[in-house]
Amino acid sequence: MPAPTPFGSRLQLARKMAGLSYQGLADKLNGLVTKQALHKYEQGSMHPDSEKLIALANALDVTVNFFFRSEPVKLEGIEFRKQVSLPVKERESIESHIADTMGRYLEAERLLGATKKFVNPVPSEEVTDPEQAEELADLVRRKWKLGVDAIPSVYETLEQQAIKVMECAGSVKFDGLHTRVDGHMVVVVNEEKDVVRKRFTACHELGHALLNIPEDLDHKVKERICHRFAGAFLFPRKQFIDRVGPKRARFMLDELVEWKQSWGISIKAIILRSHDLGIINDATFKRMLIAYNQAGYSKNEPGAYPVEERTVRFEQLVLGGLAKDILSINQSADLLNMKVGVFRKKYATALQ
Repeated sequence: MPAPTPFGSRLQLARKMAGLSYQGLADKLNGLVTKQALHKYEQGSMHPDSEKLIALANALDVTVNFFFRSEPVKLEGIEFRKQVSLPVKERESIESHIADTMGRYLEAERLLGATKKFVNPVPSEEVTDPEQAEELADLVRRKWKLGVDAIPSVYETLEQQAIKVMECAGSVKFDGLHTRVDGHMVVVVNEEKDVVRKRFTACHELGHALLNIPEDLDHKVKERICHRFAGAFLFPRKQFIDRVGPKRARFMLDELVEWKQSWGISIKAIILRSHDLGIINDATFKRMLIAYNQAGYSKNEPGAYPVEERTVRFEQLVLGGLAKDILSINQSADLLNMKVGVFRKKYATALQ
C-alpha cells in the first residue's frame, strides 16, 4: 500500500475536523465521489480532478489551498480532562482542529521570525499532593511577576509566556486539554464554556503542563492536584483568606458574587477552595454544595466576570506581518484560514 501523500493527510485532517466518516463525506458529495475513492485519496493511490477537489473543499468547509499546505503537525502527550466519556469522532475532530490551527500558527511564527521558546518555571520534583500544587502556583506567579492581584486575562498571561492558547468547539463533556507540538506547549479550552469556566480550565491544564505528576498516580488525585493549582493561581491563599476570613460557617450570596466578579473564579470554585484551605468544615461544605445545586447554579451561576478571554497573539502576528509587508493579503488570509474576500471584509479598516 502506498504511503499517504501530503494531500491525503490534509484530506484526512479536514474530514476528521468535520467529524465525518468516509460514507458521511460521500453522502455530502451527493455521489460525485464514493467512499472507496475517498479512502484511496487519503492513502495516496488516487487523486481527485479539479471538479472533485473543489467539491471536497466545499463539502468540508475549507479552502482548496488547505489541501496543499504542509503535512499536519503531530500532537504529543495529548491528554483530555474527560477523555473516557468523549466519543471517538469528537476526540478526532478536536485533535484535528488543534493540528490545523497549530500548523498555521507555527508557520506564521516561522515566516515572521517570531518563534518564542517556552521555559517551565517549576522544578522537576514530583508532585503527589495538592498542597504542593498550592505552593507551586505561588511560585509560578512570582517567577512570572504577576503580583498578588487578580489576573485580568489568563489567556494573555499564558501567551506572554510562550504558551499557545486556543479555543475549540466541543460538547458539554469537553472542558479542555493540553498537548505539545514540536516542543511548543499548547492549552486548549472549549469555546462554548462561560468565561470563568474557561479561565479555570486554562489554569487547570496549565497545572497538568507544568507540574511533574507521576503517570501512575490515581486519576482523581491528579485532578485534585490540578484543581488546587488552578484555584491557587487564580486566587492566592493569602489574598483569599484576607477577603474570606480564616473560618466561616456560611457565606452570603452577595459576597460570593463580588469575589467571582473581582477574581474571575466561579462561586463553586470559591466554595471548593474554602474547603481546601480549611475555612469551612466538611459539614458546611456539603451543605453549601447541596444549596448550590438546588438553586440551579450548576447550570447558571449569578454574577459575571467583566473581562472576556480572547486568544489574540496569532491574529496579531499575522496582521502585524501584513502591516509590515512581510505577508501578502493572500498569505494572511490563508494563515487565518479565511477566504480572501472574507478576510478583506473583516479587516477592512486595517487594510486601509
